[in-house]
Amino acid sequence: MADQVLTADNRTVIADTDSDLRISVNDRKEVKIAEGTAYCLATLYRIKGGFISDKVYVFQAVEVDLVTLKNAVDFFFTTLLETELYVKQVPQDPALFPQEAARIYGTVILAA
Repeated sequence: MADQVLTADNRTVIADTDSDLRISVNDRKEVKIAEGTAYCLATLYRIKGGFISDKVYVFQAVEVDLVTLKNAVDFFFTTLLETELYVKQVPQDPALFPQEAARIYGTVILAA
């Protein structure tokens, strides 16, 4: 994945030059998330006597898998912001939560 970063008006878009994938990055306070959208959150922290939440970002994309979206989050923080003080979160309401639940808990098999 070759990434290209586009910024304008406090909005960042991470584009994969090998495909049509575009991931929108916004401040959580400035974006309304549509129901069923593929997104995840990432909280930026700073150190001031301890870890303090600084800003929450929303990473949104259309038709993207969770691994690709998480890789974009890592790219954004480690390359663009040059920090490792962040935490990724997949809320329960987005389209990607079933992928995260399966990764964490495995596949559930109900016995009859």
